[in-house]
Amino acid sequence: MLYSLVIGRMVTGMIMNNMKSILPRLASAAAAAAAVFWLASGGALASEDTSEEDVRTRAYERIAKEAAKTIGEAEEEAESQMREAMKNPEGKDAIITTTGKMLRRSDGRWLTPDGENSDEGTFTIAFTGDVIFDRGQNPWAASAYSDGIESCFDEDSWALMHDADVLVVNNEFAYTDRGSAISGKKFTFRCPPDTVDWLKEMGTDLAALANNHIYDYGEEGILDTFDTLDGAEIPYIGAGRDLEDAHKPAYCIVNGTVVAILNATEIERYENPETREAEEDSPGVFRCLDDEDLCDKVREAKKKADLCIVFVHWGTELMPAAEESQIEKAQDLVEAGADLIIGAHPHVLQNIQYVDDVPVFYSLGNYFFSASTRDSGIVRVTVDTDGAKISALQFVPMQQRQGVKMLYDGEKERVLDTMRDLSPGVLIDDDGYFEQE
Repeated sequence: MLYSLVIGRMVTGMIMNNMKSILPRLASAAAAAAAVFWLASGGALASEDTSEEDVRTRAYERIAKEAAKTIGEAEEEAESQMREAMKNPEGKDAIITTTGKMLRRSDGRWLTPDGENSDEGTFTIAFTGDVIFDRGQNPWAASAYSDGIESCFDEDSWALMHDADVLVVNNEFAYTDRGSAISGKKFTFRCPPDTVDWLKEMGTDLAALANNHIYDYGEEGILDTFDTLDGAEIPYIGAGRDLEDAHKPAYCIVNGTVVAILNATEIERYENPETREAEEDSPGVFRCLDDEDLCDKVREAKKKADLCIVFVHWGTELMPAAEESQIEKAQDLVEAGADLIIGAHPHVLQNIQYVDDVPVFYSLGNYFFSASTRDSGIVRVTVDTDGAKISALQFVPMQQRQGVKMLYDGEKERVLDTMRDLSPGVLIDDDGYFEQE
C-alpha cells in the first residue's frame, strides 16, 4: 500500500513536471479531432447514413481517446523515469528498493558501490575471517610496519579483495593508544590508530566489529576505534556508541537492489563478559548470546531490504564443525528471514550447511590473524540486481602462512575436499562455487 502510494505521488509529480512536453502532444491530438469536428459542423462528413450529430460525437470520442492515450503514455514514461531515479540513492533520504520496499537513510549505514567490478546486473560482496595487525599476535604483520600492508599478501589474494564491490572484514582489535587492557583477560589486542590506513588499502568497505577483542581496551579503546574508522571513512557494524548505533545494519545499494548486513557476537558466552554489550547510553557490541534482539533486527531489516546477510561471531575455537548452539541459532535467524549466514571466531574453517534452503558458512577461520599456518579463504556473494537475489556463492581457498596466499592445484583441491567432507548435502565444484545438493 505504501509502495503504491509513493509510486503514485512520484509519477503524478513527474507528469506535472513534464507538462511542457505533454501539452503539445495533447494539443496535436486535440487539433486533429477538432478538424474532424469542424468538417462535421459544416456537413462535409455527413452522409445519408451518418448525421452531423454522429460525426460530432465521434469527434468528441476521438479527442477523449487521444487525450487518454497521451496521458497514459506520459504516466508510463514518468514511472520509468521514477524507477530509474530510485536506483540512485545519491542525495536522497529514502529510496524504493527493487522489490518495492522503502529504505530511509536513518535506518542504517548506506554503502553505494558502483558495481563496476562485476558483470552488468550483478555486484559482489566478499567476506574475510579474522584480521589483526598486532605484531605480538600476528608476527607476519611485522612486514607491514616496514614495507606496507600489501607486502603481507600475495598478488592474487590482494587482487581478489579489490575485485569485490564490497569487502567486509572482521576487524578483531581496537584502534587506540589510550586506555588500559581489561584486567584479567588473557588475550588483549590493539593497534596504533594510523594502521587503519592498511584496512583501507586492503580495499575494506565495511568493518565488522562484533567480536571478543574490540573492547579489549575498555570504553576509551572502543570509542577511539569508532573515531578512527569514522576519520578513515570506513563504515562499521556490530558495535556502536550506544545500543541503537550498535544494532544498525549496513545497507548495500546497487541499481535499486538493497542488501542488509547485520553483525553480532555471542562471545564471551557467560554473564558479565569482558566485552561489554552496548546499552542505551554506553558503547559496546551487538551481543547475541540470546538471539532474540538479533532476530528482531533481521525481521526489521527484511522489511526495508531485498536481502539480509548475517555475519555472526560464534562457536568454539578450533572446532572443525559447527556445534549445536550454532545450528540452533542459524535456524532462528533463518526463520527470522536471513538469506545468508556467515560465521567467524573458531579460527579454523567450519562446515557449510543449508538450513531450510538458506546457506550457512559456519566459520571462515583466520584470514590474517596469527603465526600458525591455517587454511582460510574468502566467501564471494554475487547478487543479481534484476531479480534481487543471490545468484552465486563461492568459497575461494587461501592460506594464512607468512601472510595470506591464494591456493592452487593440489593444495586448493585439498581444502575443497576437506570442505566437501565437512559439508554433506552441499555441492562444491572445482572453483569453490557451492550450492545445495
